[in-house]
Amino acid sequence: MRSFIVSAALLAAAASAAPAPASSYGGGQQPFKFPLANGFPNIKAPSNTLTNIETQAHGTLPNGALPTKLSANSIATFSVIAANELFEVAYFTSLIKNITHGVQGYEVPASDKDYILKSLTAIRAQEELHAIGANAILASAGGKPIAPCEYVFPVDNFQAAISLAYTFTDVVLGTLQDVQAGLIANGDGELVPLIGSIIGQEGEQNGAFRAFDEKIPSELPFLTRSAGAFAFSAINQIFIVPGSCPQSLLSSIPVFGALAVDTMNIQPKDQTLTFSFENTKGVKVKDLSLVYINQQNTPIVEKICNVKTKGKMVTFDATFPYSANLMNGLTIAAVTNSAGPFADADAVAKDTLFGPGIIEIN
Repeated sequence: MRSFIVSAALLAAAASAAPAPASSYGGGQQPFKFPLANGFPNIKAPSNTLTNIETQAHGTLPNGALPTKLSANSIATFSVIAANELFEVAYFTSLIKNITHGVQGYEVPASDKDYILKSLTAIRAQEELHAIGANAILASAGGKPIAPCEYVFPVDNFQAAISLAYTFTDVVLGTLQDVQAGLIANGDGELVPLIGSIIGQEGEQNGAFRAFDEKIPSELPFLTRSAGAFAFSAINQIFIVPGSCPQSLLSSIPVFGALAVDTMNIQPKDQTLTFSFENTKGVKVKDLSLVYINQQNTPIVEKICNVKTKGKMVTFDATFPYSANLMNGLTIAAVTNSAGPFADADAVAKDTLFGPGIIEIN
């Protein structure tokens, strides 16, 4: 079994790498900027451009009535969805460009290239429609559409790009579960089926990404739940160029301190993992806990031990109890200001100071 770990440390690695070729965004050295060649995200409806996107996506935007009013929490939720979809469009556009032009590290077998590009082109168009749709809902319901930022992608080859794609898609799949629960709680449950349709689409594409990486298509019987604050923090920590976002419409969504998973090549077994974070706010480490979120199980709280401090950098260890919980697929790690107990991912997010540390096994 292979494992893949995503953390803010990837950005540091990307920054120290050799500059990427001028034609490539893949090394994380040349920020990706919108608009696309087709004008996205500034797409009018109806228009020939939108029709072309729908053709590539193999389907259309929903043609039912848009909501004219949403709760403040649901407005924030769709703002996060729009922000994430814009990032995904940027990511897949960059990946398509690198494969198309044969950038070093992105060479794929000639027999597979057409299928891979056809698949990624459809996925990119589907994510464009997701972004257009989320912003249309915001505009109709009294919110403000989200504009794109600039992005970097801390990978420099096809295999790493695919691994990163199924990792952030795992986080998206977990977050959309939380979105459905939130919409119902906020009295906006009529949008739950729409989110369910997106969950299905994201799951289908993630099965393809996993197959590209020689993994079984479906990783778990019950996918790991996440929370909007974890997804938004990960996007900000790993992909967004600081200071590049044109608005502060998402200021109500917390961005946690980054939590790095320092242990590499994590295997499916009981073990001790090492983590680190920058303690810029001077929190008392002895009062903190490490929490794992995996599948639909109750979050697991572990004690922080072997703490080492150098300047503001804090390194610590925590047990990873794989065997008792079969912690395959996505595990979200978070440093919290309490030891719980926590009912679910949303409860963990409310007490999180540093996170998410993202672990993928199998």
